Amino acid sequence: MNIHIGMLSDLPPKTRTVVLIGSRTSDHLRELVRIAEFKGRAAYRIETASELQPRWFAGEEEIGIVVGAAGLESVVKAVMDRLNQFAMAQARGMLEGVAQ
Repeated sequence: MNIHIGMLSDLPPKTRTVVLIGSRTSDHLRELVRIAEFKGRAAYRIETASELQPRWFAGEEEIGIVVGAAGLESVVKAVMDRLNQFAMAQARGMLEGVAQ
């Protein structure tokens, strides 16, 4: 599993799943979700890493992360750590078994 962080428009075309980090009330993130889905990507808006679900990433090779606001570095790190746990589980064929 390869993880890319950046703007939605800069993510590689093979990226089929996007995690958008920020406030649920953000109109900006809501619009980015709409654009991602229009482009055929699964898009998940989260505020914390604990919201990530292993099933969102099962079989995915390219994952995108879009950060919707400044000051979310600790959340981004936690999301990266959790996604790396999922990647290790996927490599062992155990992604669905990752503890939540």
